[in-house]
Amino acid sequence: MSDDTSDDYSANRSPASRSGKPISLRTLRRATRWETFALLVVLLAVVFAFS
Repeated sequence: MSDDTSDDYSANRSPASRSGKPISLRTLRRATRWETFALLVVLLAVVFAFS
């Protein structure tokens, strides 16, 4: 029986960008900072919407 799952998952455990190059720690930190900021903005919008 063959497995029909997608082969997009790679066994490589290190994060990689679409080009296949490893993502630098600086890029990950910057992305985390922006995601945190965006999450705070969304939460504030929800609080104001329900207040």
